[in-house]
Amino acid sequence: MNHASQKTKTILAIVILLLSLSNLVFSIKTVWDFTTDDAYISWHYASQLVNGQGLFWHAQMPLVEGYSNFLWVLLSALIIKLELPLETSIKMISCFSLVLALFFLYRLSRLFLNRLLATLPVFIFSYYVGVPWWTVSGMETMFYTCLVILFTWQSCLAFGYKTCEQNTNSEALGVQSTSAWVICNMTLLLLSLTRFEGLVWACPLMCFIYCQWLKNRKLRWAVNQKRTYQWLSLSCLCFLIPYAIYFAWRVYYFGHWIPNSFSCKSITEGQAFVVDFDYLQVIFPLLVVSIPYLLSNRKDCRHVLLWLPSLLYGIMLIEAHPVIAYFSRLFLGSFAVFCLLPVLGLVYFSREYFKEKEIDWVIVLAISFLTWWFVPASETEYLSLKLADYKDRNQSRMAIVNLINKEAKYGDSVYLSDCGIIPYYARSDIRFIDAQCLNNPNLTRSPYKENLPLYAKHLISQEKPNWLIVNYYPEEGHGDYLTDLLFENGFYNHYELLRTFQSGYLIPNSIGPKTKVIDFVYQVYQRKE
Repeated sequence: MNHASQKTKTILAIVILLLSLSNLVFSIKTVWDFTTDDAYISWHYASQLVNGQGLFWHAQMPLVEGYSNFLWVLLSALIIKLELPLETSIKMISCFSLVLALFFLYRLSRLFLNRLLATLPVFIFSYYVGVPWWTVSGMETMFYTCLVILFTWQSCLAFGYKTCEQNTNSEALGVQSTSAWVICNMTLLLLSLTRFEGLVWACPLMCFIYCQWLKNRKLRWAVNQKRTYQWLSLSCLCFLIPYAIYFAWRVYYFGHWIPNSFSCKSITEGQAFVVDFDYLQVIFPLLVVSIPYLLSNRKDCRHVLLWLPSLLYGIMLIEAHPVIAYFSRLFLGSFAVFCLLPVLGLVYFSREYFKEKEIDWVIVLAISFLTWWFVPASETEYLSLKLADYKDRNQSRMAIVNLINKEAKYGDSVYLSDCGIIPYYARSDIRFIDAQCLNNPNLTRSPYKENLPLYAKHLISQEKPNWLIVNYYPEEGHGDYLTDLLFENGFYNHYELLRTFQSGYLIPNSIGPKTKVIDFVYQVYQRKE
């Protein structure tokens, strides 16, 4: 390759990276005011911790692990303790995580591709609408995604893989990197502390190691027995022992092996493949283009690190609740490493049919077209409308907060169908009963687990909350299932409707102003004297 051609490719690589970054900056600026309601659940637990209440939903209610992001809760608690602006600080941490994620993704791609083609996975990932949306959401999503990419990158480095130009004997076990192995294990620990399912990333790593071992049968582990014992010791020190301590504390503190949040949302009747199908729609065109690489007998063991995470998450989320999983939030880490596959697919296809030709330019154009045509983009108008809808709903939530704080008596109980912003900003003496299972341990344990009619009777005869704040979905013609059960059992006869709050989204019209469609209704009831 001549010097002029190499220089041109370098310039184009820089241009692609700058375009990806500028697109993200513009998209993040558009949705900066978005903060998902579920983020306030983690912040509520963090606030309780800082205020000396422990990890309780409420001091006078049963202990429940309603969050699914322990490390994120601790980080939020630290920000609150330091008296920094919580929402802004969390968003800045997520933005910094995004920058690191893009850098790590490029470095991971360089292990497979040249400088120009290594920018394409970054371009695909940054183009997806879920990236800016969840970056500013207040959730741990981008922090977790950053750790995922770092983990995958360091896993490859640990077994001697370097940039594609160096062409080292990466199949030999003798070129392992101990420092990369330490980082790999520490990152796996952080993944497991950030989300409960983070432990699943050990599975692709173990499959990768097993594949490496199979391809090096002549060497066997005994040849490098000292290194093997050293690595096992480091894994115990950097991952197994710290995680075992955390897990033992979790079980002792909460009394359950599985977090309530995971029990609540991971298996939901009637939601089979809903979350999976949303993700499959995004990756299917990319998967088709990846086939030449996936079917090639010349690929090395690293391929399992790229596709297996998506498969594992697909299995885990077969019946997951889709309420806070749109824009592939739960798949975003898997999607990031998956983005290498379509580029590798075209590279392997070109090697098979255009062996002597330089077609990097064609691959760049093909991936660009594939991304623009099939990957859901961060379109400004769409994001602006979605943000306006969410802000309208949050205004209703804050209006409810003001009403409850003003009218509720000390220690009143509130049955609430939408726990997030409202409990976070409400008075600390008010006791919120979550209508969903997330912060309500009764709904994930016997005798009420999978028996909402029985729990409805329990609410009617024993709990008798002072207030009801319920949701209604006009477009679907119903409210939450438990709320509808209470209505059918005459529970509302003991309550007086005080206020109704509506929110909705705008539909652009070719002529005249936008039309507002109401999609969310809050009704606030007070128990009759």
